Amino acid sequence: MEIVVRTIWWKRGKVVLIDQTKLPLKEEYIETDDYRRVAEAIKVLSIRGAPAIGVAGAYGMALAAAKSSAKSTPDFLKELDKAAKVLGTTRPTAVNLFWAIDRMRMKASANPHLAVSRLKRVLREEAEAIAEEELEMSRRMGKHGSRLVKSGDNILHH
Repeated sequence: MEIVVRTIWWKRGKVVLIDQTKLPLKEEYIETDDYRRVAEAIKVLSIRGAPAIGVAGAYGMALAAAKSSAKSTPDFLKELDKAAKVLGTTRPTAVNLFWAIDRMRMKASANPHLAVSRLKRVLREEAEAIAEEELEMSRRMGKHGSRLVKSGDNILHH
């Protein structure tokens, strides 16, 4: 039986994430529809781990897209650039963060013919694809790693 633990996910137009600053004593969640709140969560280490930070960046961009009031694609892309800058300043050395932000920007830029309303859906779908890809990579790492760990082994993780 496989147990899936997500630290961040999309739920009805909002991003939900485990506030890792509260662990292991409490299990608390941050739920937001504001990309700036996602940026704050990244900055203060409420979300940790390279894959999760990348997913947070993608979801932050999807939230910025969803909340955009732009009527034209050029204005929409400008708003996304603003969100990308805000999210990018949170962890300047987080490679996964910039990879995800750039992927979201490229997805939006590659579809300039789409209406803003459709671009919003495309970006949410892309963020969810990034989240699923990261989850699958974690599954594969766990599967490969499980072959290396024998009963009674001690593991130091930092």
